[in-house]
Amino acid sequence: MQITNPASPEALIDLKFYMRIISKGKWKIIAFAIFITLLVTVYVFYLPPIYRATSTLLIKTDQENTVSIDSVISLDTSRKDYFLTQFAILQSRTVTEQVIDELKLELDPEFLPAEKNNIIVTQVKNYIKSVIPENLLPKREEDVIDLRSKKVALIKNFQENLSITPIRNTQLVNISYDAKDSALAALIANTVGDVYIRQEMQAQMDITQKAVDWLKLRLEQLRINLEVSVTKLQDYRVQENLIDIESKGVKSIESGELATLTAGYLNAKKARFEAETIYLFVNNVKNNASLLSLKEISDHPLIKDIKAVEIKSEQKVSELSFRYGNKHPKSIAAKAELAAVRKNLRNRVNKLVQGIGEELTAAKDNERRFEEELESAKVSFQGVTNKEEEYLRIKREVEANRKLYGTFLARYKEMESTTNLEVIQARIIDFAEIPASPERPKKALIVLITFIISVIFASILTFLFDSLNDTFRTASEIETKLNKRLLGLLPMIKTKGKRPLPSHVYFDDNYKGFSEAVRSLRTALVLSHFDDNSSVFLITSSIPNEGKTITAINIAYAMTQMKKTLLIEADMRRPSFTKIFNLPPYQEGLSNVISGTEKLDNVIIHDQKSGIDILSAGFIPPNPLELLSSQRFTDMLTALKEKYECIIIDSAPTQAVSDSLVLAQKADSVIYVVRSEMTKQAVVKKGIARLLEVGAKIDGVVLNQVNIQKSAQEEGFQGYYDYYEYGQEQKPSK
Repeated sequence: MQITNPASPEALIDLKFYMRIISKGKWKIIAFAIFITLLVTVYVFYLPPIYRATSTLLIKTDQENTVSIDSVISLDTSRKDYFLTQFAILQSRTVTEQVIDELKLELDPEFLPAEKNNIIVTQVKNYIKSVIPENLLPKREEDVIDLRSKKVALIKNFQENLSITPIRNTQLVNISYDAKDSALAALIANTVGDVYIRQEMQAQMDITQKAVDWLKLRLEQLRINLEVSVTKLQDYRVQENLIDIESKGVKSIESGELATLTAGYLNAKKARFEAETIYLFVNNVKNNASLLSLKEISDHPLIKDIKAVEIKSEQKVSELSFRYGNKHPKSIAAKAELAAVRKNLRNRVNKLVQGIGEELTAAKDNERRFEEELESAKVSFQGVTNKEEEYLRIKREVEANRKLYGTFLARYKEMESTTNLEVIQARIIDFAEIPASPERPKKALIVLITFIISVIFASILTFLFDSLNDTFRTASEIETKLNKRLLGLLPMIKTKGKRPLPSHVYFDDNYKGFSEAVRSLRTALVLSHFDDNSSVFLITSSIPNEGKTITAINIAYAMTQMKKTLLIEADMRRPSFTKIFNLPPYQEGLSNVISGTEKLDNVIIHDQKSGIDILSAGFIPPNPLELLSSQRFTDMLTALKEKYECIIIDSAPTQAVSDSLVLAQKADSVIYVVRSEMTKQAVVKKGIARLLEVGAKIDGVVLNQVNIQKSAQEEGFQGYYDYYEYGQEQKPSK
């Protein structure tokens, strides 16, 4: 991307171009700005002054409660939307309507502009309403609708003039009101804050009262629920015969009994297992010696006693045998005693074995009994558990109802004591004072801004019109957009009352600038044909009223000072020479010569003042194009070339008819006239293109009726007019 240096010549040229456009239209811009500013000044002067009064309101974020209770409907006052809600309430319809009703603003003419001119009628209506009872006055549906619409319009008008502005990073908010009456503005600003505070207090009191009423109804229902639950608990204790349930609990008694039965059952089961084990072992033993080795039998007290007697008898037999021998009567008696003891031991063992079977049977019976009692105890314990659970459930319900009732009762007492308590949630910090000066309109600022905007707008329009203007205004536009040489430019000459230019303006000393411009054009034309024998020059333009005829006449004036010149009026459709040169209305001319009714020498007129010969158009023929295309015209032109050194032909416009196209083929050179700031570029291009299509030789373009003073600074005009007054005596300044 190429970046253009702001200091580059292209950038400077563009800037100068825009500055020239502004400079060219500066007086129009200033006049437009002054005109608009004057209109706005007059309008602003009659605008009524608007006064603004402002009061400051503090919106608290914490509630001041006399008793320690929470709000029934709590608000999170630390949130941003809380303050936004309060700001919206300040501008709400409810606050607006109450302020309007309190101040009776519907009777104030400022709020009902349509009734300003009907104050007397309004007062009469109000008097009638005050005298006649309202129920006797007829009410029409149209009146109701009209009152409603007026109230809506009044509220809208009020809210448009009310503004709520929070002070940043504070809990303060400004309440401002704009009114034509300064005292009314202050009164409304203060009343809005006061109404808001009273509405907030009333809302809090209404909410509290509703809460008290609701708590009262709810408290009565809770009391009934508590009494029902207490009665139900008592009836259940009596029904299930639950005694000492509060101190020990039925479940604890039953659980102790169940634990005892469980321990007994386990002991019985253990005893049965042990008895069964011994019984099985005893049944598998074949002799007493093996039975005595059984710990359960050997540890039996009777067996131990007999065993001890047996040991003593064995010791006695051993001692007597050692002392007296085996055959001694004492030894025999001792042996007999030992045999009796052993027999008794066997008998005891046999009885003990027999008792083990009985013990096994008893152990099984004992185990079965404990098992039955345990199962019965489990069933009983389950029932007691269910009863206790139901009891505890009913008891929890009683406790919950009692606690809830106590909570609601305490809240009810607190709310009842604060029903009439006014909790101030906001207060006015600064009351609005009557403003000394109006807030708006700022007339000086409005006028200044209007002037600046008018200048900017007029400048934009100037650029817009300049961009939309596709006419030729500068020499550079002729050369760049038409690709043709600019032979010269002719300045605009202003005449009184839009009179036509004098026919011999070229020789008038009062228009020396115009004469010099024509001479400059003559010089350019002569230099263009310095080396050839061109003598026939066709003057044409795109459309009528571009000044081609005046240009042709003045070129002929300039050329006749150097060469013998003939001026031919070939525009036979709209001839003008008779008027310009004061010729008779029926002056014979070109059409007469071509048609053969007159001879050439008889129709050529010599102008004594300028020295040129003139051939006017003659009578207006019905077929000018056929006459110009005829051989007679060609022969006539050939004959004139031998007699005159320069022949200037004034032709019809190229866009109007095709006469100039025919003449261009017979002329040596074509000079194209373009009127400055009038002829469209597309029209000129089309006319030149038509000439080029027929092979015409176009020497260049003449820019006609140029406003030299207006365009003195225009690019491309320097050099064309600088020397017009060169060498002339300057008038001394006074």
